[in-house]
Amino acid sequence: LDGTDQGVFFPETNQKVFELEPTEPTQITLKIARKSTADAATIPLTVELNTDDVFVAPATVNFAAGEAEKEFTVTFPEAKEGKTYSLRLSVVGDEYVNIYSATTPYVSTQVTRIKWEPVEEPMVYVDGTFSTFFAVSILPMYVNAEKADLGKVIRYRFKNAYRVPTGQEDGEDYIVSPDEDGIFDGYPYNEPGDVDETKDYYTIIEVNDPEGKKGDVTMIPHEIGIDWGYGMTSIGSIYGYLKDDKASFPLGELKDGVITFPANSLFISMASLLDAAKIPAGTQTVIYMTKDAYLAANMKIDDFNKVEYTTIEGEVGEFHSDAYSESWNQTLSKAVDIDEENEESEYKNLYFLPDLYAEGFGVAFYYDEVENKLSVVDNQKIGTQVFGKDIYVSQSGEAKSSLVVNDKGVSIYTLGLMFHYKDGTVLGNFAEKFFYSEKAVTYAKTDFIGDFTMTGISQFGADPANMKVKIAEGAEPNTFEITGINLAEKVIATFDETKSIMSIAPQKLADLVTPSGNSYDITLITTADGAPSTTASLDFTFNMEGKLALTASSEADGYLLNSTAAGGFVDGYYDILFTRIVQEKASVARVKRAFAFTVKSSNNIVERATSKTNSHNFRIQGKFSPKTLKNVSSYVRL
Repeated sequence: LDGTDQGVFFPETNQKVFELEPTEPTQITLKIARKSTADAATIPLTVELNTDDVFVAPATVNFAAGEAEKEFTVTFPEAKEGKTYSLRLSVVGDEYVNIYSATTPYVSTQVTRIKWEPVEEPMVYVDGTFSTFFAVSILPMYVNAEKADLGKVIRYRFKNAYRVPTGQEDGEDYIVSPDEDGIFDGYPYNEPGDVDETKDYYTIIEVNDPEGKKGDVTMIPHEIGIDWGYGMTSIGSIYGYLKDDKASFPLGELKDGVITFPANSLFISMASLLDAAKIPAGTQTVIYMTKDAYLAANMKIDDFNKVEYTTIEGEVGEFHSDAYSESWNQTLSKAVDIDEENEESEYKNLYFLPDLYAEGFGVAFYYDEVENKLSVVDNQKIGTQVFGKDIYVSQSGEAKSSLVVNDKGVSIYTLGLMFHYKDGTVLGNFAEKFFYSEKAVTYAKTDFIGDFTMTGISQFGADPANMKVKIAEGAEPNTFEITGINLAEKVIATFDETKSIMSIAPQKLADLVTPSGNSYDITLITTADGAPSTTASLDFTFNMEGKLALTASSEADGYLLNSTAAGGFVDGYYDILFTRIVQEKASVARVKRAFAFTVKSSNNIVERATSKTNSHNFRIQGKFSPKTLKNVSSYVRL
């Protein structure tokens, strides 16, 4: 500076473009600054450009002594909606401006009062953010849209998109129903009181295309008005607001009339949850620009029992139900995709277990082979009743669903099912298992060799067995030696290679010699239906879970260890099961041999429990709420 001018300039931080909602004040704030601050000064402003003379700018700006920067207000009370107005202000005169300075003695800006025009037809909005925190299904809802043309981009806004849908109070419940196309008129999990109705909440998206037909889509972060007890909920785009990694946090995309925000595109945050952390949504959110686009992309399945399926042929198909404590042969089917060109078709990756719990009622589930993800369709009626009411199943939040293939090529489908009434009353959560193999499963003798945990029920009502045992190659052909069974030094078993069956017959065992030097003879005899036998054999083969279990044709169901010297039975168990111990490095430590026993007689053998037909393991529990918060402690926070 030469000491005569003020060094006035307009900071580069002044906003170049203003896009204002119609409800916002018709004014903007700009900044002017100076380098010479010693004295007070009045700086005149020159208007170089003023579209339609709509802007009212001050003639001067006053600086107090020592003041380097000053804000001033420009108004435009007569500006119309939908039109862009330009303004350029400058400061001229050597006494105010240093012409050799690199700073700018003028400011240019544009102002548009956004003109929103209603979109004639409602759009269909399918939220995927709430499933991040809650066990909600992904359901469609109508949203009324308005559109604004901003030149290079097209903007849409939805007023109160997450409003409470139309419904009826039923005691403590709020019952909502979709229209004939399965679409709700609000967010279907909201009830009266869940949404702040004292103001309007706008969801705004911006399509980066002058024609608004294709391209990237951004959702401006905003509050949506919902509070489920965890504070106000906010959602919005991650890229451009929270992160700059577009590959990891992609924008939405508009294509063929459908806007898709893929997984990790949007965040969800609740003010009182996880310190209001913003969490990436793992499920996509989709906005269909028209109802026809939604219907074309979603050929809805109303009844999964009526879908056309093809049977997946196989040699093994067995279902094990913990809910009913039963097992049975079962077939597996896959849906015929009648909507092949639609990547989001409900028929893709759809599988079905027909007549699972009752004739005419199956259970449907989806399996995505690429992501190795299995999920059960919610609210399926299974055709059975308990306590006089129909039973439904949904994906459980406690019992997980999965698919693994064991070393024998058997596909093990675990269906984590929540059994419940239609009103949401929970009856139980069970991991139901279906075993499938295209080819028959065979086992060689080597499969029987290794370390196992032997379990069983006490013949005398004592604690159940839990023994670490070892099955090894026997000294004779087609035999095994089993060590680790309490009070038995070694038990000999035979192997039938043609049937893959290991058999334990009644046999004389080595004497039991106690540390004090006492010797007791030990004979293993078996039990058939609870009665001692000297001829019946225990027959074992691998079940679908990979455990050595008694075959259905096994004549014996358990064993007893008898000692004449001791005066009776010294131990015994039934319903024997061998579970392989998997250990990567060190071998399993052998359990020290037991020597203590109590002598029993045949009168002490407990009576077998009689299985009840049509038994179940259900009990009335509290009502399930999809609003129950998931375990979010391990979530990645942005």
